[in-house]
Amino acid sequence: MPNIERNARFIKAMLERRGVTVSMLRVAGAPAVVLGELRAPGRRPTIGIYAHYDGQPVDSTQWLSPPFSPAVRAPNGTAIDWEAAGSFDPEWRIYARSASDDKVPIEATMVALDALRASRTPLSVNLKFMFEGEEEAGSIHLAQIAEQHADVLAAEIWLLCDGPVHQSGNMQVFFGTRGEPTSR
Repeated sequence: MPNIERNARFIKAMLERRGVTVSMLRVAGAPAVVLGELRAPGRRPTIGIYAHYDGQPVDSTQWLSPPFSPAVRAPNGTAIDWEAAGSFDPEWRIYARSASDDKVPIEATMVALDALRASRTPLSVNLKFMFEGEEEAGSIHLAQIAEQHADVLAAEIWLLCDGPVHQSGNMQVFFGTRGEPTSR
């Protein structure tokens, strides 16, 4: 579990560099849940964003390229030099260990925060970020964490950024009401 704890501290630092207030929610026997919060001025609704930071072990012999070095590939598996390509094909995919499940959603969240800051766009809602460290093991402590920390996890909606887009091309969004945990 030392690598999971290191991941939690890394994500905590990423959020703090972006001005997010961060706490580590803990229960015995579980990795920390990294909880970040950005508040908009005035009384505003809260949107929560969930992703997980753990991943399955990897067998690098099963990969076409090094699993911890991202590679962009076309639908037929051909490697793409995306920096030299000149344009972007939305059918290209990033191949790297845990890229879609769930490292890219975490990085996308950070890039979105950077873009908001760079454009000086004020928040119109409060934001919460919940990054969990045992999803790959079945999130066995998540219900306990949700019960013990229901007050700080309260939001009008939680967006679950767990894995790639559904095969239909539609994004899956799960809704819940304030104070009531919603199962996946």
